[in-house]
Amino acid sequence: MLGLDVDNDSAFINETVVDYCRDREIELTRSRAYKKNDQAWIEQKNGSVVRRLVGYGRLEGAAGAEALGTLHEVARLYVNFFQPSFKLKSKVRTRDLAQTPSGR
Repeated sequence: MLGLDVDNDSAFINETVVDYCRDREIELTRSRAYKKNDQAWIEQKNGSVVRRLVGYGRLEGAAGAEALGTLHEVARLYVNFFQPSFKLKSKVRTRDLAQTPSGR
């Protein structure tokens, strides 16, 4: 990994993350203040995938990170290979069959 771009939220930028990136020579950047669309794609996935599976509670500590990592391994396969979704092909509205991301 060459770089990490995070929100301005203190949940993402803390001493642990800064030290981790510095030790591994990973460039740490953050989004522009008050520009909520900078992370729009990630926020969309948080709402449609992560929050539906995990909820809105905060997971803390090593046990929470391990549980979330295990869930991510299984959920990403389900979402990318078995969960059909629509993707805009052009600005002209035509109907297309729903496909999984891997099927496009």
